[in-house]
Amino acid sequence: MGYSSTNIHFDYDGQYAKSGDDYEWIPSDGRLYGISFKTSSLDEITYSCLKERICKKKRIDPCLKRMNLSYIPLVVEPKRQSYILDDEDVYVYLTSVDKEGRRSILHVEVIEEMEQQSVVEKESSYGGNYSELASGLLEVEAGEGGVDSEGDVDNSMGVRPSSYYVELPRVAKEKPVVKEWEDGLGLQLFQEFESKEAVKDIIDRASQENCFGISICNSDRGRYVVKCRGADEGCKWSVRATKIDKSEAFSIRTYRNMHSCSRVTSSTGKKRKVTPRCVAAIVHKDYPGLYETPTAKILVGLVQRKLGVEVSYTTCLRGKKQAVADIRGDPEKGYIILPAYLYMLEKVNPDTKTSLVVDKNNRFRYLFVALGASIEGFEYMRKVITVDATFLKTVEGGCLIIATAQDPNLHHYPIAFAVVDGEKNESWKWFFTLLKTVIPDSTELVFVSDRNPSLIKAVGEVYPMSKHGYCIWHLSHNVKAHVNQGRDEVALQFRKVVCLYSEHEFKKQYDDFRERYPSCARYLDKSVEVKRWAKCHFPGARYNIDTSNCAESLNALFEKARRMSLLPMLDTVIDKMSEWFNRHRKDAAEGPSSRKLVPLVENKLHKRTPKGSKLSVTVLNSFQLEYSVIGEDGKTYSVDLQQKTCSCRKFDIDKYPCRHAIRAIIKCLEHDKPLQLSDMYDFISNYYFITTWAKAYVEKSEYINVSYVFSYVS
Repeated sequence: MGYSSTNIHFDYDGQYAKSGDDYEWIPSDGRLYGISFKTSSLDEITYSCLKERICKKKRIDPCLKRMNLSYIPLVVEPKRQSYILDDEDVYVYLTSVDKEGRRSILHVEVIEEMEQQSVVEKESSYGGNYSELASGLLEVEAGEGGVDSEGDVDNSMGVRPSSYYVELPRVAKEKPVVKEWEDGLGLQLFQEFESKEAVKDIIDRASQENCFGISICNSDRGRYVVKCRGADEGCKWSVRATKIDKSEAFSIRTYRNMHSCSRVTSSTGKKRKVTPRCVAAIVHKDYPGLYETPTAKILVGLVQRKLGVEVSYTTCLRGKKQAVADIRGDPEKGYIILPAYLYMLEKVNPDTKTSLVVDKNNRFRYLFVALGASIEGFEYMRKVITVDATFLKTVEGGCLIIATAQDPNLHHYPIAFAVVDGEKNESWKWFFTLLKTVIPDSTELVFVSDRNPSLIKAVGEVYPMSKHGYCIWHLSHNVKAHVNQGRDEVALQFRKVVCLYSEHEFKKQYDDFRERYPSCARYLDKSVEVKRWAKCHFPGARYNIDTSNCAESLNALFEKARRMSLLPMLDTVIDKMSEWFNRHRKDAAEGPSSRKLVPLVENKLHKRTPKGSKLSVTVLNSFQLEYSVIGEDGKTYSVDLQQKTCSCRKFDIDKYPCRHAIRAIIKCLEHDKPLQLSDMYDFISNYYFITTWAKAYVEKSEYINVSYVFSYVS
């Protein structure tokens, strides 16, 4: 990028006089001064920057001078002055040149000069000035990496000295009106803030809470300088922050924390104004991290009580929205550091799989994350994966996809999640293709989901060996839509039929359902294969997982996260997963050493055993461990302990003993105990043992947050 010099000539102090129809400038001493800016663009020269350079040239304090900048345009007839009030006016002045590249002389009109001692401009032997000596306070400031008011190079000795103070006798002591008081800011020299806005926020809020007014001396891209509104009374309070080189951060370079003014005058001379940013700061302090905050109407009263300042409903509404935006994060910044975030995620969590896809214009399309801990732990889970997608509530839109298993104690066990542009054929196939890299295809694998056509197609193409069942909760809502009344009862009756274990019992109950609700039965016969939804007809090991509610409840759990921009949402999801892993690992490690099963199954067997032990049992084949048990309903059930089956089908599907099997096991262990069997635990699937449960939560999951990644990138 090229740089060019812009030269400006100005005369200092004078006034305009009318001569006929024209105005002309009458200088006070006739001297001209010159300043030069070296920039890549004219719009880098701001109004405050221009005033700062003029004050530096004249060696005056900008906080002690009030001046107007103006010029007489070359092309205006009759000639009259044009005042410079803001950055746009500066740009107009700089670009108003004739054919030879000449521009008008800049006129600096001093409209008010505050009273100060005559020794201000005379430097002392130590390099300061006598006005600072007279104040009784000397502050020497230096730092590294900072941009001073004119871009001057900092102390070159390589040492950053601390601010120090020298107490000297005053030239003339005046009796203070009020005792000096602190501003409540608590800043420190060289303290850094992430942006200029952050500096402004903390100063604005302190001025409101502690009831003092501020005046802005300079505010541009490289500095923010404020003084007390009571400076006219001699109050020396001030803050100066400058931009750190090659960064957006600002550093405190000058800070005088004591006020000598009276709040009566400094806070009442002008109406104190509360900004939306200030309202947002109050919301963050009182409701940290929350989206659901009080209404703007309530915030009006809250701000009044906190700051003692009247504020409008509109300002509070804007402040409330700003607070929400702060939590959601900056989407643009998030997308920039996303690759670094994923890199660090893989580095901190071994075996983690991530994938990022962008389009030809380098815009985000897809994101996939599977933590290494989840991948390794899935080996010890039942091989049933529920999948669901939900829409993101952001401007960018898109969908959050979650694939999760269920641990034997009915806890969520997220395996992978993704952010895609919608529930389309391409996005679903992309997700399952990535999932297959961490969970391979297998005849043992089962997927449970709603009946989204794109999802069904993707599972069939990517996982041809797996079994795919439909969520009965979603299906029941589709079924009840085919009746005009009693819809909730229809859905309930349908779910009861679906959950039957025995094919004989299912046929009987489903025939009855068909007679009562023929339109619903016709819909099912036409639209859905019975093996996709009926538990007793499902060809794979689905266990007790009949719905995709596990994945859906995760989506509900992340309701607030879905309103965030991408990186804060990822942070929330991964943080929650890390929390679950640590909690369930602790649960598995606690408890008596004699306990072998997860609490859920242990309690179920504990309740079944008293009733099961009283059933009548007959040995059919002691060698093959086959028994006949008469149930509480008077029906006879065949139990095969060697194959771990029962004609009621609960033992077969759930993989732990039903009441009939419990009675057969008791009989077996009492009289026909084989050498390889010792207790009831020998007839239960390994998935329900605490040792297996603990292995699923390996000590491998750690959390990496956005702020850490951002510091890494910086």
